[in-house]
Amino acid sequence: MFTLQKKIIRIVTGAQPRTSCVSLFQQLEILPIPCQYTLSLMSFIINKHEIFKTNSSIHNINTRNKHHHLRKNANLFCFQGSAVFAGLKIFNSLPPSVTILENDKAKFKVAVWKYLHTYSTHSIDGFFYL
Repeated sequence: MFTLQKKIIRIVTGAQPRTSCVSLFQQLEILPIPCQYTLSLMSFIINKHEIFKTNSSIHNINTRNKHHHLRKNANLFCFQGSAVFAGLKIFNSLPPSVTILENDKAKFKVAVWKYLHTYSTHSIDGFFYL
């Protein structure tokens, strides 16, 4: 799907077939498919945030990760690949300037979109190396 999306972007902009699409995505203000997936995961997490515990709900120690959502240990690969596990992992890797907007869904989604637009990646794994 991502390859098809890049081909369409090149056709729409009239770019050469081997042109990098990073600047084209930013110019057209379109998120690549991995970023769209990340945005939908964040929407899921924020819509269901009341079912997830935070680190501060487990202990009263004032740590820098106290607002991170608690992830259960996963030994099974099928659970590690689930949307919930991936969503929590991505949410916890967002910068604090984005995660503090967790209680305001509209502002949170806008902040996540701006963050993904600024630091767009071509894979979900690339998101963790930003």
